[in-house]
Amino acid sequence: MIRAAYEKGTKTLVLTDRIELFAQTMAAIANHKIVPQILQANTKIFHPEAPITMGMVETIKRRMKKWNGEYKPELLILDESHKGNFFPVIDALPDSHVIGATATPIHKLLYKYYTNIVQNIDIPELVEKGYLCRCRAFQMQADVSDIKISHGEFEEKSMFAHFNKKMLYVGVVDKYKEKLFGKKTLVFSVNIEHTYKMKDEFNRAGIQCEAVTSETPPADRKRILSAFEAGAFPVLSNCGILVNGFDCPSIEGIIINRATMSLALWLQMQGRGSRPHPGKDYFTTLDFGSNHNRLGLWQEAREWELAPPKIKKKGPAPMKECPSCGAMLHARVMECEFCGHEFKSKGVGLKDGVLVEITGKVKNKEFKGRRLSSLSIPELVRAGQNMEIKKRLIWRVVRSRGAAAVKDYG
Repeated sequence: MIRAAYEKGTKTLVLTDRIELFAQTMAAIANHKIVPQILQANTKIFHPEAPITMGMVETIKRRMKKWNGEYKPELLILDESHKGNFFPVIDALPDSHVIGATATPIHKLLYKYYTNIVQNIDIPELVEKGYLCRCRAFQMQADVSDIKISHGEFEEKSMFAHFNKKMLYVGVVDKYKEKLFGKKTLVFSVNIEHTYKMKDEFNRAGIQCEAVTSETPPADRKRILSAFEAGAFPVLSNCGILVNGFDCPSIEGIIINRATMSLALWLQMQGRGSRPHPGKDYFTTLDFGSNHNRLGLWQEAREWELAPPKIKKKGPAPMKECPSCGAMLHARVMECEFCGHEFKSKGVGLKDGVLVEITGKVKNKEFKGRRLSSLSIPELVRAGQNMEIKKRLIWRVVRSRGAAAVKDYG
């Protein structure tokens, strides 16, 4: 799209919100022999008439206040466009055509900023065509009901209190040894303290691990990421820094050592392991936050839409009965306020938990393990009737085979 805009003389502004994405986009543009104007914090000279400008969103938000409307790009292209930090730029450029790209179009205000959503491919098809790897998922059968929820997400302080236990640190390392030993693995932790404690536990176990957080100096961050990509050490612990924009195809393991209510975050974290790489048939997710129960498999089909958020009617708060005095209490209470009875959390210790493989349910064994693209037209019809596969996925396979296949399918 940038190349086409450049050839047509369309003044275009391309924005990202992460330095890693900025570098990747610059490299892609360079492959088309386009030299864009770069807009960064240290940019002193700016040409409003430049055909292509590439910048970081926070930089452009600060600069626009000084321009007083003298810079008016005709086309605005945004990467990871579901993030709210792009919205002020769209507001400031009301005459620009806007194209936003994202793998997770989830934001409560997204419908106000875009008029249409184009979903021409989904994760199952990208896996089918070899653009992404399939995911083998395991989930610890743990109870996270003691973690408080605030504004639609698990509260960080409460979540850290749940995960910040010696046996949980040891348990994560033990399960890494069991399922991922020797494989390049990215760990997503709760917060900065959790990130470093997880790093220390891996190193104590003799598994070399580094950590990156928002406090890591840029030079150290670059050095650590380069060393990880080169295979200098197998495990990298982080909290929120490498959710998107980090492209390291050789990653084979993702450890989700936290809980989340956010589908976007859930998909983005696992997406770091989904890039194809020689010798890599699939990547493995170890979920320690019972996230699959809430958000489903990474590679299941999803239908995205632009719509206002649905208003959820609050039902009664979940309750439980104190086994000692019989008093009714909130389900998350860990000590009875009337008799002092202490409830034992079912999922605090990994020693008591069970790591189980999470798989999609296939109703008809006839098609289990087969690719959609390999099925005949009658088989595709039966697959749509008997399996948990959405008809639109089957329709896309049929459509890709041409008019004759569409007629047969009809």
